[in-house]
Amino acid sequence: MNIVEKRDFIHSHLHRANERTINEFYEKLRKEEVLQEKLESRALKSEKNIQLGRVFSREEIEQRISNIGR
Repeated sequence: MNIVEKRDFIHSHLHRANERTINEFYEKLRKEEVLQEKLESRALKSEKNIQLGRVFSREEIEQRISNIGR
């Protein structure tokens, strides 16, 4: 079953779903939405930092990594 068929199936059966199923589906979609918003926010912040020249050199990154856990 491809994605379009799955969406059509879900849509046609949604009115018969019980409250628990609806709540689970809602929570799953909401979590995905929140994650997407966070990822977009991080990407925009990163792009802004790059444009402003707030970046680390390779040496700075290697130094920071070597100090992890010390």
